[in-house]
Amino acid sequence: MRIDRGFEELYRREHGAVFRAVHALFLDRSVAEEATQEAFARALERWRRLRDQPWVAGWVTVTALNAARRSMRRSRIATAPEGPDDDPDRAMDLWRAVRSLPRRQQEAVVLRYVADFPLREVASAMGCAEGTAKAHLARARETLRGLLEGVRDE
Repeated sequence: MRIDRGFEELYRREHGAVFRAVHALFLDRSVAEEATQEAFARALERWRRLRDQPWVAGWVTVTALNAARRSMRRSRIATAPEGPDDDPDRAMDLWRAVRSLPRRQQEAVVLRYVADFPLREVASAMGCAEGTAKAHLARARETLRGLLEGVRDE
């Protein structure tokens, strides 16, 4: 099967960002790898409809996050983050807190702060207005601030 050049470019450009977004939220390398591959496979299946969409990278990221959620629900495995960090306990607290947010707020946080999407692309990937995405981010930051201040006081 011949792969469209545009899909190959999307894969090369976005694979690392999609993987990092899933890994940051779920802290499981194998789940992140599988979810990322599943998302790109789904994108390839739908490539004729997706190829010209400005939000295709966001679609792949959200699809990968959803695949990881399904996988984690099935396995119920929680692992420690991998790789160096200045304060691994603080990083664990942060991502534990992010995982406690409602699903749409989790998506907004990961797309904005891990995948580094501008607000316009966060909204597009989430299928909502910019104001709605901004509201999800504001609520998430407020909740995270409260949760993390409580952790620091302990």
